[in-house]
Amino acid sequence: MSILVCDDHVMFLSALVEALETQGHDVAAFTPDPTRILALAELHQPHLVLLDVRMPEMTGIEVARRLRERYPRIAILLLTASTEDWVRAAYDSRTVDGLVRKDCSLRALDAAIRRVLAGERTAADWPLETRPTTRTTPLDLLTTREREVLSMLVDGASTPSMAEHLGVSTNTVRSHVRSVLQKLDVHHRTKAAHAARELGLTATA
Repeated sequence: MSILVCDDHVMFLSALVEALETQGHDVAAFTPDPTRILALAELHQPHLVLLDVRMPEMTGIEVARRLRERYPRIAILLLTASTEDWVRAAYDSRTVDGLVRKDCSLRALDAAIRRVLAGERTAADWPLETRPTTRTTPLDLLTTREREVLSMLVDGASTPSMAEHLGVSTNTVRSHVRSVLQKLDVHHRTKAAHAARELGLTATA
C-alpha cells in the first residue's frame, strides 16, 4: 500500500522517507509543501497520507480536512510534537485516523501506519488521554484581546477599523489576526469568522 508524506523540515522528511522504505513501505511521493498534497493525492492515489502538524503555509489538520472532503477513503495519520487539545480534537472528530508523536520510535511509527492501513484508528500512548475530562475548544486558547479581534472579524470589520477601535497600529492588528487564525487552525479571516459562529462566539470577552 502506498504512502504520501509531507513535512516542511526537509532533512527530517528525507530521513523519514528512507526509514519508511527500510520498513517495507511504498512511499509514492513526498513533499515539504503542504499546498501540493491535494495535487499529489490526485496523481498518486495513495492509501495513506502522513502529515506533520505544524507547517508554515497551512497546518496538517487543515490539509487533512481538505483531503477528507475530496478523498474520504484515504487514511490520514498525523505526525506531531504537540500535545495540545486542538490536535487531539482532530482525532476525536475523525478528521484524522491516527496520531503519532514525532519523538516515537520507528517501530511505533511502523505499527501505527500498519494499524491505520488496516482500517483501525490509533492514538496510542497519547498523553491527553490521562488529562481531566473537562473539554476545551479552540476559543479557550485565545487571549482576551484575540477574542475581541475575533468578534470584530465576525462583524466583518476591516484592519484599519479594528486598529482604530483598539487604539493600536494596523501591524499589531495583523499580528493578532495571524495568531487567531493559527489557534483556530484556519487559513482565512472568513473561515475564522465561520468557526467562531460555530463555536458560539457572540460577543467580546
